[in-house]
Amino acid sequence: MKRTRSTKPCVLVLLAATLLAVSYLNGQDHGFSDDRATLHGTRDRDYDLKHIKLDLTFNHAEKSVMGTATTTLTPINDNFDRVVLDAVDLAITSVSVATDVTIEEAPTRGSQPVAFTLADDHLIVDLDKAYASGDLITLEIAYSAHPRLGLYFVQPDSAYPNKPWQIWSQGEMEENRHWFPGYDFPNDQMTSEMIATVPEGNLVISNGELLNITRNQEAGTVTYHWRESIPHVNYLISIIAGEFAEVRDEWEGIPLQYFVEPKYIDLVERSFAKTSDMMSFYSETIGIKYPYEKYAQTSIADFMWGGMENVSATTLTEYTLHDERAHLDFSSDGLVAHELAHQWWGNLLTTKNWNHIWLNEGFATYFEALYTEHDQGYRAFTLEMDENRQYYMKEDSKEYRRPIVTSWYENPEELFDRHSYQKGSLVLHMIRTLLGEDLWWKSIRHYARTYAGHTVETNDFKQAIEDATGRSMDWFFDQWVYHGGHPEYEVSWTWDRKQQAVALEVRQVQEIDDVTPLFRMPIEISVTGDFGTERFTIQVNQKEETFHLPLLEKPRRVEFDPKDHVLKTLHFTKSKKEILDQLANAGDHSRMRAARWLADYPDGKVTKALGSALRYDPFRGVRTAAARSLGSIRTKAARDSLLANVRAEHPRVRRAVVAALGEYVGDKKIAAALEDVFRNDSSYYTQAEAVMGIAKLATTTAYDVCVEALEMPSHKNVIRTGALYGLSELGDPRGVDHALAWAEYGRPPEVRAKAITALAKLALVNPDQRKKIENTLVSLLEDPHFYVRYSAMEALGKLGNPALIPSLETSLSREVHFRLQDAARDAIRRIGRTGTD
Repeated sequence: MKRTRSTKPCVLVLLAATLLAVSYLNGQDHGFSDDRATLHGTRDRDYDLKHIKLDLTFNHAEKSVMGTATTTLTPINDNFDRVVLDAVDLAITSVSVATDVTIEEAPTRGSQPVAFTLADDHLIVDLDKAYASGDLITLEIAYSAHPRLGLYFVQPDSAYPNKPWQIWSQGEMEENRHWFPGYDFPNDQMTSEMIATVPEGNLVISNGELLNITRNQEAGTVTYHWRESIPHVNYLISIIAGEFAEVRDEWEGIPLQYFVEPKYIDLVERSFAKTSDMMSFYSETIGIKYPYEKYAQTSIADFMWGGMENVSATTLTEYTLHDERAHLDFSSDGLVAHELAHQWWGNLLTTKNWNHIWLNEGFATYFEALYTEHDQGYRAFTLEMDENRQYYMKEDSKEYRRPIVTSWYENPEELFDRHSYQKGSLVLHMIRTLLGEDLWWKSIRHYARTYAGHTVETNDFKQAIEDATGRSMDWFFDQWVYHGGHPEYEVSWTWDRKQQAVALEVRQVQEIDDVTPLFRMPIEISVTGDFGTERFTIQVNQKEETFHLPLLEKPRRVEFDPKDHVLKTLHFTKSKKEILDQLANAGDHSRMRAARWLADYPDGKVTKALGSALRYDPFRGVRTAAARSLGSIRTKAARDSLLANVRAEHPRVRRAVVAALGEYVGDKKIAAALEDVFRNDSSYYTQAEAVMGIAKLATTTAYDVCVEALEMPSHKNVIRTGALYGLSELGDPRGVDHALAWAEYGRPPEVRAKAITALAKLALVNPDQRKKIENTLVSLLEDPHFYVRYSAMEALGKLGNPALIPSLETSLSREVHFRLQDAARDAIRRIGRTGTD
């Protein structure tokens, strides 16, 4: 195994990080951390992992695992006499040690038992003597476990008789310690083996190459032996077992495997057909060919997340599989591309500690978008990055602000947010814009090749850019990565006839503090008139600045960052005439922005221009923005423009139109149009939007439409969840029984979660049924399903009844997953705030 690369970070970056750490201690992160947060960094190591071999038998009926974990390591320093491994709720039977035994030999010879203790979620092994640096030590640990985290057993019951028998693991962040002992932190790497014995008829999917399959007819079992020969961190070790159908493909000699439940076999191609092209794209652009022995993608039941990039063996939710009708709106390509990108960004190069998780997630999110650009073109890329921007802005404005790299938090789970994913992708796009295409890709390839097979920190990436380009990046990383927020620009322009120049006034109006800096960024300015289009680049680095842009004559239009390269908010004071010109004649980003701005001008000329953009603009982003603005304007002319486009060709434009029509409360003509969409549209998602719109309109048939929609299956049950949203909007007391019925165990989990959300809202407007709803929600705190319990906690918090706090406190003490603990605490806090209002 290769040793972790050590680099000396820039003194300026270390100083910035130190100052930030002090500011976090003072709580200056705009609502991200609380009094439970502590300072986090990279764990100290006193040994270097070489290999781990798991030889395990799984018992589905008992939801247990037993066997041996054989770990080979070498001490980093002399006088090494104790090994500490992470081990939570494991029953350790014995530990033995062997020395100077090769990985292939272990544990077949030379082992002897040694003393051990279990304390504070660790296995502490006292070695037989003190060892020197570089000695090869092998531990064989016999154990058993009934894991509550990390390893999950899915099985049918009377309420879900068609649920499959499956076993699957989820190691990230630090959950593999719940089902095998190991070094469960991402700053060391090892090779691994998985020898798994399961009932005959099951397949086992794990990491690396399948070495052999052994059947024991007498015992009715089958044993799979997998080996991953490329070093990786502990959380990337995985196992999936169950009855799966396999579809095989190949890319440049590397096996591609797709495992799904047999009933989904016909859906495989629609979800995974582009995998081979993605492999080519990433291998070429990153400059390193896909490095692992194979690439498997397995769709499983009851997965809590979208996907997990286990090394060479990605796990995916079953909801990524979809039929032809769902494909009008939904694609697996983004999820598949994201998880595949992680095989480089996250697996081959892995964050050294969780503070720098954006190096995994921000990179995978951006390379997902880069594949979209490669596959579908720049306009599709534009829409994806605009969506990333909106996700981040919502979290930043409504929840909290933090630096992308932060060391102050309670649990690393908190860092898997819009700042790490979406803002991380937007920061990478700014680097690409700043460097230009050639230097961007030169930097990416240098970073990948330099640190392949190592764990990394943000400074490694910064240094790689500097080494590849000669550009100093201290200023950029300081403001965009080690500080939080973004510039908030207020811009205006006038024509200076005397100087024959545009006087462009730029102000940064964000509140500047320990987290949010004054930003320094180059900004492109595009100026258009009868002379054509002139482009300028200005350096904005002051709170208030005026730039003079020389021109032959007064322009018609001035655009600030016309391609939206810089992450920002922008308030640009312009005349309506100029914005209309921008909508009609500017580039894609600027036209989309103009369509949004025109919502503030509800007159006939604007409505006509937005209606024309909705029908004829070649860019879908402009059409959907125009639809939303027409929904905000709410005049008869705006309504008519929307109705004229209710059958727009693109389903996502239709959805935007339908959503906008839902703003016209009490309009019978719209109600009839939405009912027609609900019954006849080809898109599940547009039908769901129509149901919600009908409920917002509160028509006389709205309740009946929602009840009818509850019986309509669809991809991810979007129509049923739309119906439950509709019932909660209506507040009709008859909706309570429907929501209670769909919250019952045995219904689809995603529908149950939405029913629970609806119940909270219905309880607030139906006080006579509130007690019944509260009792149901309290009972759901013990439900087997993760998201049902999560939704119940959120719902109880919204109800604000102090009498519910003891039930939430009991739930908090029972839960082991941080997300659920956090949800319970949030609910308790929310009730406490309500009680003091």
